[in-house]
Amino acid sequence: MRWVMSRLLLDREKPVKMQIYHWLKERIIYGEFAPGMILEKNELAHELNVSPTPLREALILLKHDNFIDMVPNLHTRVKLIDVKRVEENAFIRAALEGAVVEQLALSGISKAVEKTCQKLIDSQLGAFGKQDYASVFHIDLEFHHRLVDQLALDSLWDNLYANRAHLDRARQCSPVNVAGIRRSIEQHQQLLQLIVSGQAQPARELIKAHVWSVFDDLQQIAPEYLSRDH
Repeated sequence: MRWVMSRLLLDREKPVKMQIYHWLKERIIYGEFAPGMILEKNELAHELNVSPTPLREALILLKHDNFIDMVPNLHTRVKLIDVKRVEENAFIRAALEGAVVEQLALSGISKAVEKTCQKLIDSQLGAFGKQDYASVFHIDLEFHHRLVDQLALDSLWDNLYANRAHLDRARQCSPVNVAGIRRSIEQHQQLLQLIVSGQAQPARELIKAHVWSVFDDLQQIAPEYLSRDH
């Protein structure tokens, strides 16, 4: 599931290194920079219109996050999809979001939040009908973000988002799974109903199944894109 990312428009008032980092990271997650691809630093610097220093600093951050390998004086290569890291991301996300939906089911959500979440689900269905899978994915993020935000824990979403990057990469680098996408949207509807009706344990079990379904996508990825070494 791939689509071309927009060009980077640098804001010179903000740290250039982090803007480059996030732009490159998204290209890797969305599969535009495919697993195993060599990144030509000179070409990147020219395309981004940046000096070598912030680019090198951004690449070091990506290496730390296990998205690239850097061999001095040789090459910079996009890492293969690490199945173990995908599994780690799934485990963390299922545990954290499971606790979130369980708490929301026990404490309840407002009618306004319920209405907002339902609108997001309806928007997903609309995008799905148009085969606009990029929008489906972005609305998916917003749906989960809205639920997490209801606990008013400032850093919780940031932690969750940071621990889903390899999970999202596995989804985006797999062929489009139309049945899986529709099932995911249906699970959003079921999850919202479980939360509203106060069914905490079923909500937790559903989010676990929702997250771990990524391994259905992994089965469809070309074997040469995968690594099972940690």
